[in-house]
Parts: sequence; C-alpha cells; structure tokens
Amino acid sequence: MQKSVYRNDDGDIHYGANAPDGFLPCGKNDVAKALKKPGKKKPWRCNVCNDLHLGADYPDPCPTCLTNKSYVEIDIAEFKGVIGL
Repeated sequence: MQKSVYRNDDGDIHYGANAPDGFLPCGKNDVAKALKKPGKKKPWRCNVCNDLHLGADYPDPCPTCLTNKSYVEIDIAEFKGVIGL
C-alpha cells in the first residue's frame, strides 16, 4: 500500500494511503516545516495501519483502515523516521 503526505489549511499533516476530509497532497518539505514548530500539535500513529498524523487530535476513524480510536501519541523522532526525514 503506497502512502502519501497530505496537509490541511490548519497546517495539520497526514501520512497515509488515504487522507481525512479537507486534506490535500503536499510534500515532505511541508512536513519538515510543520515539525520545526509544532505548537500544540502532537505526532500520532495508527496502531493498525501505521498512518501518521500531526495535529492537536487524530482522525477518528482512521481514514485508511477505518478503525476507531486506533491512534497513539509518538515522539517526533519516530514520526520523522517513518516518513524518512
């Protein structure tokens, strides 16, 4: 399953096969920029399909595997490692 990077107007980032509503494709440079100053945004990972999300909260259900409450908070280093930054 090929994953892509997506961003919404609030600067939230999603990395997955599918994106939440309102997210559009973007590049890894957008991810690096968002991670430099995350503010109140937290890095999240879906325990089922390993989608990543950077935001104040995570999408529920996950847009790829459609599982409810499947995200856990991770550290920024893990987020960067999965995306390849």
